[in-house]
Amino acid sequence: MSISSLLKIIGRGSKGAGDLTRNQAKEVFEMILSGKVSDLELGAFCIAMRIKGESVSELMGFMDALEPHLNLLNLGERPTIILPSYNGARKQANLTPLLAGMLSSYGFTVLIQGIEKDQTRITSYEVFKSLGWPILNNISTLDSLLSSRIPIFCPLRIISPALQKLLDIREQIGLRNTGHVMAKLINPTHQNSWQISNYTHPEYPEKLKAFFQLRSANAILMRGSEGEPTASLQRLPEMLFLFANQEENASQEEHFEEPKLFPEIDANSTALITAKILSGKMICPNSILQQANEISRITGLN
Repeated sequence: MSISSLLKIIGRGSKGAGDLTRNQAKEVFEMILSGKVSDLELGAFCIAMRIKGESVSELMGFMDALEPHLNLLNLGERPTIILPSYNGARKQANLTPLLAGMLSSYGFTVLIQGIEKDQTRITSYEVFKSLGWPILNNISTLDSLLSSRIPIFCPLRIISPALQKLLDIREQIGLRNTGHVMAKLINPTHQNSWQISNYTHPEYPEKLKAFFQLRSANAILMRGSEGEPTASLQRLPEMLFLFANQEENASQEEHFEEPKLFPEIDANSTALITAKILSGKMICPNSILQQANEISRITGLN
């Protein structure tokens, strides 16, 4: 079955393209995840959506199609925070494991879900390996990992092999695609947890807000640091807290002057400093400490 009729809608450039309805988006994404489209059509879809950008109706439809392809995780009774990690560090240290460790020390179950490798960046997965922290390579081991009471990294390939295949297309066409957008929106749990959703481009906050409100989900929206769901050492952006009951709350943007705590940004160096901070041998950067405190305070989970 061809998706050419739907490509005609989305493939007319940034000014001429239209948006798919929720049902159309579900249809095309289900075909993609099931491997029912040709390589040529898949490439056309990826480029067309990259140029056009996803609408709210498309995000909803794509998630409708994606949910049956997710392996959901039972993370137990403790309050839970989900952190997506799909970018990694390029210029500054990857602070996502540090934020995860701080939240875990507050009593949260923390799951980072994301990619394992990136040719040009330092991923959270690589920092986790250097720290010796739990990595979920088989769902059957989840209970034993949860007993460690430290953050867990779950590769996307465990949550959704079908979506991982879509992300892997980046290696062929050189660009991120809608799969990367959807991966950051996954909440792979049975629990009514909180998930951080970070963005880079200015057109996304309102779309993401509408998406989470339509899904009645608990979400924290923020501009990420190099695409990661954390503050930078110098700045904690505003965080918008969206409650499943449609209530909203927001923290204020803050700026900080920090010494250069991470002179190197490779995985081993980042892990070493992260471990020292979490063990109390070094002071936690104010921006990450404040981010963890605000998440704990506003969600009321701790």
